[in-house]
Amino acid sequence: MIDLTLAHLSDLHFGHITSSLTQFLSKRWIGNLNLFLFRKRAYATGHLLLLPSLLKTLKVEGICITGDLTSTSLDEEFALARGLINQFSSPCFVIPGNHDCYTKESERTQVFYDFFPSQRGVLDICLRDDKVLCTKIKEGWWWIGLDCAVATPPFNAYGVFTADMEGKLENILRSLPERDGVIIGNHFPLFSSTRPSHELKNGERLRTLLKRWPSVKMYLHGHDHKPYLIDRRKEGFPLVLNSGCSAVADNGSFYLIEIKDSQLHLDHYFYREGLGWRPEKTHTFFISSSTLSATTE
Repeated sequence: MIDLTLAHLSDLHFGHITSSLTQFLSKRWIGNLNLFLFRKRAYATGHLLLLPSLLKTLKVEGICITGDLTSTSLDEEFALARGLINQFSSPCFVIPGNHDCYTKESERTQVFYDFFPSQRGVLDICLRDDKVLCTKIKEGWWWIGLDCAVATPPFNAYGVFTADMEGKLENILRSLPERDGVIIGNHFPLFSSTRPSHELKNGERLRTLLKRWPSVKMYLHGHDHKPYLIDRRKEGFPLVLNSGCSAVADNGSFYLIEIKDSQLHLDHYFYREGLGWRPEKTHTFFISSSTLSATTE
């Protein structure tokens, strides 16, 4: 396959504590309380500002950001996130997460797209209107972003994969060249967990669809703040990568994905206080035009 180098970030969680009384008309007060008591200490954004120069040095061809750019969908938070993303020299592929659709008002107004406008891609499909977007990364590689974020009740953080999204995603996959590789980004994990209130509703429909399309090589997501990878390719699934939370103060993480000479090299970068960003784990997978194959580490 054609060589490709990407960075995968997620859960930037830029935060802004508001004193507005209108927060009590939605669940934003819960997010603000959580931000004040816990997240303000646990998460930081200063080390995120080191990423533009680092990723330029690493010569990435694209930066995939799989949601939760904000904490409570405030304009001030989106502006901070946009300020960082504007500093990247490589194209950014950005999708929203549940914190970017935190209240019914942010869902209704689709405020995320005020700061990150969605262009129309393959089949004239637009992320804002259709919740699915396919765009070319480079010759031989495509990015498909899914917007499964919805405003949820307090203490819930699930996403929804709709039948309409399913049909549009399948139409897109059918329209792409058979030998090209596809990378799908979604904020929500592909596989079920022990937390139904945080899962992707109708996820079984997405899993069934992806098993029919070996051109989908990777599924990138966030949401669960601890990084991991899931290799169930023998069952027909793509390689699943959760980059973890890039904003964690002393354990922030992201993946550097490099495909070269029929191999996929995965470097796992962590931020350590006093040491900066550094790779600490490496995985290598064989890749072909039809499917990813055996793994070595």
